[in-house]
Amino acid sequence: MIPVINVGVQSFKDLKEMLASMLFCTFGDLLTGITTGYFSSSLHALPALIILIPPAIDMRGNIFASLGSRFGTYLHTGEIIIGKKNELLRENVYSSFSLTISMSLYLGIISWIIAGYVGLETDLISLSLISLLAGIFSAFIMLSFTFIIAFESYKRGWDPDNVTSPLITLVGDMVTLPLLFFSLYLVEDMSHDIKLILFSFFIFLSIAFIFISNGKNYRRIIVESFPILIACGILSSLSGFVLGSGFERIIATAGILIMVPAFLEDGGAIGSILAAKFSSQLHIGSMQPSFRSLKKVSKFFLITHLIGLIVFPLIGIFAFIVSHFMLLPTYGILHMILISLIAGEILIGIVNLISFYLSITAYKIGLNPDNVVIPLLTSFMDFIGTACLIGVFILFNF
Repeated sequence: MIPVINVGVQSFKDLKEMLASMLFCTFGDLLTGITTGYFSSSLHALPALIILIPPAIDMRGNIFASLGSRFGTYLHTGEIIIGKKNELLRENVYSSFSLTISMSLYLGIISWIIAGYVGLETDLISLSLISLLAGIFSAFIMLSFTFIIAFESYKRGWDPDNVTSPLITLVGDMVTLPLLFFSLYLVEDMSHDIKLILFSFFIFLSIAFIFISNGKNYRRIIVESFPILIACGILSSLSGFVLGSGFERIIATAGILIMVPAFLEDGGAIGSILAAKFSSQLHIGSMQPSFRSLKKVSKFFLITHLIGLIVFPLIGIFAFIVSHFMLLPTYGILHMILISLIAGEILIGIVNLISFYLSITAYKIGLNPDNVVIPLLTSFMDFIGTACLIGVFILFNF
């Protein structure tokens, strides 16, 4: 009887902490929605930017939510102690900056290729610089926040796995969107020569970071993360492809566009929470890397569906409110709620299974789930989430 009571208490604690962080994220999504609505007219100046937005947001979450997940594992296993200097922390900082610069350049190139394919004109140097500048600016903010939320939550008795990923993805959304448009304005005012100089400098910087740190943990993070992030960039760019292909239709119903970042963020945050929890449990041995563990973790799946019943309707409500006050075209509030809720619950069902199978598979083949699962998961979720949301949106159009 006592173990059953303990399980119930722990499940309630997980639900409370996860719901608190998700509600905080969802209310923060209102700011993201306002940002999207405010800058939506700027997309007419550079429509190709709509392709860069999902992978740029996703990559910020991939890199720094993984960093937060590693911090959670380090704290649980005692590899780092708050207040004591640790080489492990320095190597994690260097690896995060190295990945940010290289992946920002990569996303600029991928987005330029997709933009050309769907007929949205832009040039490679400009789009890459926008991606790079936004990536560098946001990295300083994201790094500071990741340290604060991981360490402060642990000191206050919270499980960092329950709060770091959703809050990091929220901040990623909040800083990435305005910084992308800010970088757009900067690049538009640059001469062609300045663009070339800056572009060359960032290429040099991405190479230089390789030689700054050669520690064991730095190498492992880079070696395990880099190929995963390359694949993730392609996956998350597919969501940009979906948005770019339907650019005119989506702009005509701007309320849906306002919903996209918040919807993808919350879907990815739920998956990241699960991935972080599964990783910690695998590392400390409370969960076995076996498909038979599926029954044991089913309680987490139920919790995520319960959370979805609360947060996804709020996204629909927020999108309607922002659209209404900014005089942007949208559906009625009931339709907005139903679109977000139906698409969200479908997404949660998918994310539950993917997070579980990716975590145990990575662990079984000798990879650290903290390095590979969250990036893969959130990238899958960007594409699948966009497909779910736009698919339900299209069904409501008929």
